[in-house]
Formats: sequence, structure tokens, C-alpha cells
Amino acid sequence: MKGILLAAMLATAAQGACAREFPYPIKAGLPATVTTTGGAQERATVRVGDGPAYELGEFDEEIDQMESVDINQDGYRDLVLGQSGGSSQVISRLFLYRPDDGGFQEIAYPGGEASPCHGFVNPFFKPGLPAFSVACRYGAASNGSEDYVLRPDGTAHATSWTTQALFGLETAQAELTYRFRDDGSVAGIDIDGEGSPLEGGVVPVGRLDLYDAPDVNARPAITAAQGERLDVVALRPLGWLQVRYARQSGGEVLKWVRYGDLRVDKHGYTPAPPDESGLALTLFNYLDAWNDEESGGRLTLRLDNHGAAPAALSLPRVWLLLINAQGDRIVHPLLQADAVALGPAGSPAPDSAIGLVDAPVLWRHDEGNGGRASYMIRENEAGYVQAVPDLAAGRYRMTAVVTDPGNLREPLYSNQVEFDFPFPKLE
Repeated sequence: MKGILLAAMLATAAQGACAREFPYPIKAGLPATVTTTGGAQERATVRVGDGPAYELGEFDEEIDQMESVDINQDGYRDLVLGQSGGSSQVISRLFLYRPDDGGFQEIAYPGGEASPCHGFVNPFFKPGLPAFSVACRYGAASNGSEDYVLRPDGTAHATSWTTQALFGLETAQAELTYRFRDDGSVAGIDIDGEGSPLEGGVVPVGRLDLYDAPDVNARPAITAAQGERLDVVALRPLGWLQVRYARQSGGEVLKWVRYGDLRVDKHGYTPAPPDESGLALTLFNYLDAWNDEESGGRLTLRLDNHGAAPAALSLPRVWLLLINAQGDRIVHPLLQADAVALGPAGSPAPDSAIGLVDAPVLWRHDEGNGGRASYMIRENEAGYVQAVPDLAAGRYRMTAVVTDPGNLREPLYSNQVEFDFPFPKLE
């Protein structure tokens, strides 16, 4: 791509908010002139030959970069007007020259909120092809790319996107690759890497509930079995994945999966006495005794080592498994606890036991959930996390679950407690 006007635009950018004119050749013998008004709310027009000015549009910042390139490979140079705001991230708008009527057509950005770059950022046009890519970086571990082909009607069709996502209680981001169908819909999102909850698109648990809506209180619509394939098509709202599932009876359906259900095999859990020869979790039933002035309304979880050898957890993740009166099971990601090192049984109490969670349950605004009020607990020094999801009113049984892939071959389950929901709203 040839940036024939970049130097001219930069040289005149310091002249203030005044009209500027920049000539460029659409093709040999067909000149054009782009005019910009300057200023914070800038307008751009283009005039082909001696014809009238054609309105390109308004821009919320000053246009400081301009290039001409044959985007659709029809033999005529098109326009790329960019705004950098002084950074290396140039957000561009693309305009195709229409030889039939001498006007220009803007290529609409087809991305939306789910797109990695949210616009045509740093576009690169592929030589000899009606195709281009964009690339963006918003932090050391946050970057994305988007590939497009241009259709004959002047619309951009996404072929692939790449970006990253950090799923709840994970420390490593998963790599996302979006694949698209010809109609523009998402064919699937490949989720790869250490932080992937659905690597290879294969169900990792014995039985996975699929829901008609992303509602924590919804009842499962159907289930998928371990090893079956799911195509992820969306990652919103928070804590949910929308999937395309091919039923054994035939046909595809769109359903929703809770993220926690991919990490904890909730249907594989059966209440059992604690293991007296190894690690044991104790969940204290302070959520059903809010009138207890000393400990009422606290979420308290202790880890003991009853084994003869020391025990260590490097990345303990704490989950809550809730069961309602209908027997429906809900996995809630609570928090990532600090690393744990415990001495063998018989060591002094501080060495062989530790409190993983011990915090009052407060009614406060959840900044990570759009500011909605929720029941929250303090997560170490990292802020607040949701203590329980937005459950329907009723009686619940609850078990704490600890996972640590590097140190625990199987999840560690606590005893079961019961409580009535909702709780009192203490602030």
C-alpha cells in the first residue's frame, strides 16, 4: 500500500483548524482532491476532476493520515483516511471509488462489540487481492487481528479473527480464533491454550447441561456427553458460552453452557465423608446463622492436611457447587486462592491447616457485573468477588470444591451445608 499523502498531511497538521487540500490520482488522467476542514470535529470531502465535492463524512478527531490504494482491485485507487491521535494505533475509514457514477462508497465495519479491534485499525491491503487485514494491540497481553475479503457489492466479509480471553479463575489467557460462515455468522470459536475451558471443542466432563438461555436459574434443556463436540459461537454474557450442538437425532441447535460446568464435573459429585488420610475441606455453616453476632453471614472454608506427608497447592481454585430444591446443580467460580504449603498431620495447627476463605458476605455493587448489586466477599487484596450467583429464592445445599491441576488429580470436595436464599442485605 502506498501512502502518497502521509508526509503532506503531517506537515500541515500543525497549521491549525483550517481547510486543507490534498490531490491524488485515482488513475492516470483522473485526478481527485481531498479537502479536510481541520479541528476536533473534522469533515472530509473529495472532488473528482472538475466535478462537485462529494461528502465523505464527519470525523471525531483530526485526520492525520491518508493513503490511496486499489482496495477492490478494479484499477481505480480508493481512499484510506486515518486518525492516530498521536499513537501507533491508526483507526481508519475506507472509501471505494465508484467509476459508474464518480462517487465514493464507505466500507462499513462489520465487527461489533465482540470483535478484537472494534474498527479498521492499521489496515494492511493484500497485493493483487480484494482482501485486507487489521491488527491492534491494547496492552502487553492484549492484541488481535481480523481478516476480511471484499465482496463485489463493496461490503467487507470477515474470514477470521484472533484475540485472547481470560476465563474465570484462570491465570493464563486462552487464544481465540473466530471462524465465519459465508453469511457472516460465526461458524465457531476455537479456544486453545492452558486457559481454555473447551480445548478442541470436546466436552471434558461426564455429562454437560445445555441451557436455552444464559440464566443461572434456568433448568437444563438437554445434555451433552463426554467426548461430544460443541462449536462455541459466542462468549457473552460473562460466565457463559453459546454453543452449536449437533443432536444425535439430527439437526443443530444453539444452546448455552456455564463456564463453571466445564471445569467441575458437577454430576460426578456425590456427598461422602471427608478423607481422613489426606487433604480435607471444611465448609462452615455460617450462612444459615445470620443472627450469630460472631460469625453469622460469613463464608468460611478451611483446608486441613491429615496425611503423613507435607502437601502443597500452587494454584488452588475455589468453586461452589449449589443444589436447589429441584436437584439442579450450579457451579459458581468463587476465587483463585494463594498458594498453600501444609505440614503433615501432627504438626502444630498453623502448619497443617489454613483458612482458604473467611470473609463476611456483603450486599454491594459488583463493578465486574455492570454495577449490579450482588452478595460479595473480599478476595484477598484483589477486591471483591461475587459470593453466590443471582439465585432464585429458596433452600440450597452447598459444597465447596478446590481444583489445582498441577497438584490434585481429582477435585477436593468439602462437607455440605444448607441455607435459605436470599440473605439479609448487609452493607
